[in-house]
Amino acid sequence: MAPIAPYKMNIPQVSLEQWSMFIAVVEAGSFQAAADKLLKSQSSISYAMQKMQEGLGVNVFQHKGRRAELTDAGHLMLQRAKDLIHAANAAETVAANFSTGWEPQIGLVLSEIFPKHILHEALEKFGQQCPQTRLEIYIEVLSGVDDKLRSGEAQIAINNMIPSGMVGEPIIAMDFVRVAHPDHPLHHLGRSIHPSDMKLHRQIVIRDSGSYRRENRGWLGSDQRWTVSSMLNAFDLLKKGFGSGVLATHIAQAAIDAGELKELDIDGGGPLRNTMSLIFADKANTGPAALLLAKLLKEAAKNDKSGRM
Repeated sequence: MAPIAPYKMNIPQVSLEQWSMFIAVVEAGSFQAAADKLLKSQSSISYAMQKMQEGLGVNVFQHKGRRAELTDAGHLMLQRAKDLIHAANAAETVAANFSTGWEPQIGLVLSEIFPKHILHEALEKFGQQCPQTRLEIYIEVLSGVDDKLRSGEAQIAINNMIPSGMVGEPIIAMDFVRVAHPDHPLHHLGRSIHPSDMKLHRQIVIRDSGSYRRENRGWLGSDQRWTVSSMLNAFDLLKKGFGSGVLATHIAQAAIDAGELKELDIDGGGPLRNTMSLIFADKANTGPAALLLAKLLKEAAKNDKSGRM
């Protein structure tokens, strides 16, 4: 058998300092403005950019008067440069976290429908094992969870959607039920409910808390709809008979058992189930306290048998 050749690491032609200067020139608009911002001479910035372009083998700037504008290659390199600086900063942050033992602060963002008793069990153990770490907890709806992850405010999340480029793993399966007050007309049709029937009556819809309000959940095309900010708000309106809507089963079950709500018999409708995932914004650079909290959340979800809220 031929010997295995040793791994040869390619040495980058551009340094992190050059990438940082590149970003500064783009953001400041000129070499002189970048030099003022970085407290360096214009000649040092110009030389660094010249060497960077030589190393890359492409021109990233084109000069128009006193301004330095990006070429097509420059636009592509800009996002790569920002990713490199972000990765380097993240690696240094993780190293600092490990050197001190725990992160001073972490962020957790949760879908509003995640069962609170599971969260509380994990938090109780986290507080005992990691008392010095400050914890920021955010409760969001739909894509609002994504926003907290992408902004860096949260390092871990629990939601039914995994944002592109992030890592997630299933943590709990959740059931949902479409309900209305027992006196609602849809319960008294004398037959199974067709989707066309649903469109004739008001529906209670959950608003997306994301920045772009990308989607609202729980409605079937009715023009008569009321939109609320959370499933608990929808729960209150549904119990009062203001419309029909979808609730997590663990939220609705007590009201169903008490006769305050009744599941709708929809023709062709089957069980509604969705899987919640534990998501890392950047798992490779997640610190020890955040990893501990993720582990405790998984354990609490795995041990849960109650189905309570």
